[in-house]
Amino acid sequence: MPDALVTRNLSKSFEGCLALDGVSIRIREGEMVALLGASGSGKSTLLRHIPGFLTATGGDVEVLGTPVQVDGKLVGSANAIRSRVGFVFQQFNLVNRLPVITNVLVGQLYRTPWWRSLLMRFTPEQRRQAIEALAAMGIEETAWRRASTLSGGQQQRAALARCLVQGARLILADEPIASLDPESSRRVMELLQSLNRQHGCTVLVSLHQVDFAIRYCERTIALNAGKVVFDGPSSTLTPQRLATLYGSSAWELFAPGSGSVSAMSFQQQPLATAFRS
Repeated sequence: MPDALVTRNLSKSFEGCLALDGVSIRIREGEMVALLGASGSGKSTLLRHIPGFLTATGGDVEVLGTPVQVDGKLVGSANAIRSRVGFVFQQFNLVNRLPVITNVLVGQLYRTPWWRSLLMRFTPEQRRQAIEALAAMGIEETAWRRASTLSGGQQQRAALARCLVQGARLILADEPIASLDPESSRRVMELLQSLNRQHGCTVLVSLHQVDFAIRYCERTIALNAGKVVFDGPSSTLTPQRLATLYGSSAWELFAPGSGSVSAMSFQQQPLATAFRS
């Protein structure tokens, strides 16, 4: 299968601090990959370089066979490729005062005539597609409610419906479950998995909970201090390996109440015992 995403020696400095340090990754179309790391590892910075929200200090980014950045500079095709990339933010990125269906229909703006875009005028067919997308996410009953009335989990599902309406081929999810309770987190991860398996979207989801990476993604790319320190099967991410990769920060990668290990048990028990607890 062709590549959905390639980065080559991607680097980024902020005021002399190296946030990305020669990151080279390759993700094939149809994969669902976890991007794992403790706080400050560079996950969000990497994701924002892929559609060109940030420009690199150096290196290349290629999405769906099309260059987005070359040697740290945006290319002319960047705007066009963004229409094929869905971005899911940790804080949902919905307009609270607008109905949910309008927030979802924003995913259609890139292929809507400019005059309709200005007036937020959508066709009956576009509205039908939005309702179907909300139904696929299990929240069609919220279509005409203000986005501000939804729970965090519902808002994140609306954001996923927007990606579906957009027709995104690559979905980048930046800590999509960080603000959610465990049940909502599981539901959002299941829906990302559905977008990958049933709708053929390539998914790169950043997480700081190894439990969810192992459960939902066959492959994990782990970052630490802006470098790729692991790229392989999620099932091999044992506490011992994580302790080697992250040292004393490894306990951050286990979500309390997730069902396998808590931060406290990771710190207080031998690693192999903690992982089985």
